[in-house]
This record gives sequence, structure tokens and C-alpha cells, in this order.
Amino acid sequence: MLDINALWEKAGVQPNALSASEIQALINDRLSTVTDKLSSVSLHNKDETLFDLMMLFFDSLTEKRNTVFDLYSSCSFEPSLICDMQSQILSAIDNWHQELSLHWPFGRYVQNLLFFCALIYTVNVWKDDISPDNSKVMAKIDELIRWINSSKSAPFDLIEKLKNTIMG
Repeated sequence: MLDINALWEKAGVQPNALSASEIQALINDRLSTVTDKLSSVSLHNKDETLFDLMMLFFDSLTEKRNTVFDLYSSCSFEPSLICDMQSQILSAIDNWHQELSLHWPFGRYVQNLLFFCALIYTVNVWKDDISPDNSKVMAKIDELIRWINSSKSAPFDLIEKLKNTIMG
């Protein structure tokens, strides 16, 4: 049985000594933290639901902020690990969207991919946001939700907007 707390401690001390399966266990821990708190997400409207869900994700990272940064800067992310991590996260996103009834009537995979891209993009804002309330992250999430809403009829336009913003 894997002791996740001991694994987080190990990651804080020797992040480059973690195996791929240990890194995946830490990712699963953060994804499970979000899943466990889905009942706290507002269901008043889709925008609030998306906002709350994204903030849950960043709150889960913030709980382990220093260790997450240590892992990111110290670990060697092999292509197979990156693919496995992407699959883990996309699977969790799909489950979150199902549980919160967020799926579009069409384009479920594209919606999950857009949400994933929005999270990855916002991680770059999060890493520089040292405010106690993640105010820069919240502002970026609001902006991304507007983009997502404006692109429901043309989701590939949103992918192009994200690409242009990231490659900027």
C-alpha cells in the first residue's frame, strides 16, 4: 500500500528520485482531491460551475505548491510519462464533466481537450501568482470561460486562440 503522505514528503526532499509511477500517484492524489470536493461546486449556471471546477484544480495544486514546483523543475518528463499524465488528467476531466453535467451536446472529446488546454495554460499564470487568493488565476479563468462560451459553436477557433496566446 502506497503512503501518499510519505510520497509527498519524498517529493519535497528528493523530487528527481521519483519514479514515473510515483509521479503518477501524486497526480492522482491531486486529481482525487478535486473529485472528492466536487459537491462544493456551484451548479447555479455553467460559468460558475466551470469557474469553481477550475479553482478546485488550482486549490489542490496550491496545497502542495512548493513541492509541485520542485517536481516540475527537477523531474525528467519522458514522452511516455507525459502521455500517461495527459491521459490521467483527461480521464479525470471527463469524469468531472459527467458528474457536473457539463458536457456539450456534441464534441465531448474536444470539450475535454479544451478544458485541459485551459488548465495547462492557466498553470503558467498560477506559477507566477503569489497572491493569497490566486486573483490572477481567477481573472484568467474568467477570460478563458468567456472564450470557451464564445467558441461552443466553433471549438476549433478556441484551440487556435489558445495556441496563439501560448505561442504569442
